[in-house]
Amino acid sequence: MSSSPAPPGVTSFRISPENLEKWMHQNRAEYTGAFVEGCLLDNFVLVCKRGFAAVYEHYLNCWSSDYLIEFQPGTAQGVWKNWYKFEEVAS
Repeated sequence: MSSSPAPPGVTSFRISPENLEKWMHQNRAEYTGAFVEGCLLDNFVLVCKRGFAAVYEHYLNCWSSDYLIEFQPGTAQGVWKNWYKFEEVAS
């Protein structure tokens, strides 16, 4: 998403596309339907067993990208707030 720090209570980390599926399985993640098309990878929001995760394309170079994940337990207001800002800028 951006280089700004994550809101309080939001955990941010990067993950490769190859490891995203494993992470999703471990966290029983399902797509919410919130989606923004990216350059190489798409951006989306997941509902997980303990909260929500926004998954953003993180550009590495013109041939590859990985993902930046912002996760927050519960209703995840910080994750949704950032997602809505991202959607607004992307459209």
